[in-house]
Amino acid sequence: MILEYLNAEYRSERFSEQIKKALKTLMLDESVILSANLNNAAENTSRKKLLGEFRGYGLNRELFENFPSEIQWSVCGFTSGDLKNIRYIDYSYWNELSRGTHSPLTAAETVRSGIEIYNLSNEGFLKAAEFIKNGGKFFRPILLTSDFERFVIVEGHFRITAYALVPEYFDNVECFVGKCGGDLKKWL
Repeated sequence: MILEYLNAEYRSERFSEQIKKALKTLMLDESVILSANLNNAAENTSRKKLLGEFRGYGLNRELFENFPSEIQWSVCGFTSGDLKNIRYIDYSYWNELSRGTHSPLTAAETVRSGIEIYNLSNEGFLKAAEFIKNGGKFFRPILLTSDFERFVIVEGHFRITAYALVPEYFDNVECFVGKCGGDLKKWL
């Protein structure tokens, strides 16, 4: 999960500079992400520290405050019907975009209607939806569940929103899914 997360965010226009800054702070080379060896314990430890520096992972802060500690990760295929069961985390931008529902499908309606949240352009979502329609592939979004019925986005809010704009293309889309015991509300 850590490598999946870092790979997606490293290539993100929004977050790549922050990861590069964290790499520099920890005196790590980008190869720890770009040519990772998951069988190398030292690299795995470095990636965990990097995600901690970047987003608070393992430090009980920022995005990972109250994040479940025992999670089983797997890759799962999703279809357009599953979009109705995927929710955003509790974060002001996503709350506003989804009109308080946390639903990417509602957020897609907001984007289509031309409403911009915090004066941020929706153009990126529209371009990403076109990218999908033209056969483009993204990194796997990362989701968390306690029951394989409801899912919360850990990483990939933007990508899931783009898919919600063109739900017919959310067919056999692979997501990295973590199954945790108990209630997700502590983390949300």
